[in-house]
Amino acid sequence: MSSILYSPALDYAASLRGVILSPLLSGPLLLAVTYAPNAVRDILLYLDNRLHGLHSADSTLSLSTVTTALRVLFGLGLIRQLNRTLNTMAANSWRLTATKGWDWPNEIAVVTGGCSGIGKSIVEKLVGLGVRVAVLDIQSLPKPMENNPRIRFFKCDVTSSESVASAADAVRRELGHPSILINNAGITRPTPILKMPESFLRRIFAVNCLSLWLTTQQFLPRMIQVNKGHVVTVASIASFVALPTGADYSASKAGALAFHESLACELKHFYKAPNVLTTVVHPNFVRTPLVEDFADHLERSGVRMLTSEQIAEPIVAQLKSRRGGQLIIPRSASPISGIRGWPTWLQESIRDILGRQSIGA
Repeated sequence: MSSILYSPALDYAASLRGVILSPLLSGPLLLAVTYAPNAVRDILLYLDNRLHGLHSADSTLSLSTVTTALRVLFGLGLIRQLNRTLNTMAANSWRLTATKGWDWPNEIAVVTGGCSGIGKSIVEKLVGLGVRVAVLDIQSLPKPMENNPRIRFFKCDVTSSESVASAADAVRRELGHPSILINNAGITRPTPILKMPESFLRRIFAVNCLSLWLTTQQFLPRMIQVNKGHVVTVASIASFVALPTGADYSASKAGALAFHESLACELKHFYKAPNVLTTVVHPNFVRTPLVEDFADHLERSGVRMLTSEQIAEPIVAQLKSRRGGQLIIPRSASPISGIRGWPTWLQESIRDILGRQSIGA
C-alpha cells in the first residue's frame, strides 16, 4: 500500500498546482481573452471543431467560461504569491530583502553529525560554496574529507556540555567565530513505548533535542554581538504527526521545532538581533545509516525514501538565499504541517491510516 504521505501523486499534484496557479500563466491568458477576444474565440472554435465538433454559439459560451476561470485562477495565484511573500517576511523579522554582509569563502559553518548521512552531504555542498566547515561528530571523518583544507574535524559528543564547550573553544581557536550553525545530529530506533529502554530514551532526547541548547549557547553569542548569523535546526515531518513505535522520535523532533520557534522570537525581541537568521527543516524519511536497519520495512509500507542530497540541497540553497524560513521536504508534504488544526476525526483518521501502514497491518 502506498503511503498517503509519500505518494508520487502528491508530487505531481503539487507541480500541477504550481503551474495552474501561476499568475505568469493566467495573467497573459486573461489579457488575451480581455483585449483580443475575437482571436481567442477563433482558437476556441477551431479546437471545439477539432475535438468535439461544437458550434459557434457553444464557443462563445466557452469564451465566457474561460474568462471567468482565468479571473479566478489569476486571483488565487496572486493570493498564493502574497501568502508566500508574507511567509518569507515573517520568517525574517518582517524584512523582504536578504541580509547583507555574507562572503562565503570567509564564512565558517559548524555542522553537527557531519560525518555521515544528511550532515555529510551538507558539509560537501558547503565546501563547494567555499565555506570553511567545522564538523562535530563522535564518528571519524570519512577518508575523502580528511585532506580537504576547508574541512576540520572536532570529535564531540553533542550530549555533553563539556565536550561541546571543548570543541567550540577549539573551533574558535583554530578557525575563528562561526557564522553558521547547523544542528543536524540525530538518532532514532523505532520501539513501542512499553519496550523503550530508559537509557535510549534519555539518549535520543539528549541528541535530538537537548543538544540544541548546548551548541547554540556556545556559538550564538558571537552572532548576536555582530548581528549576523544563521542557525539551522533539522527537525522532521515527525514534528507534526506521531506514529506507532515513534513516540520518542516525534516528541524529540517536536521539541526541536519548539526550540526553533522560541529562538527566532528571542532573537527579534530579547536580543534585538534581527539579522541572525533561523531556519527549521522537516524532512520525511531519508535513506541514511540512521535508518538502515529498518529502511526496507519502511519502503514495504509505502514510504518513498529520499536521499541525503535531496535534503542537503535545499538547506544550502536556503543559506545562500540569506534568508530564514521553514523547509518541508518534499514540499508536497506541506499540508501535514497543519494537522493539529484539523478536526479531531480527520486527525485520527490520518493517524489510523499511517499507523496501520507503519506496522504493516
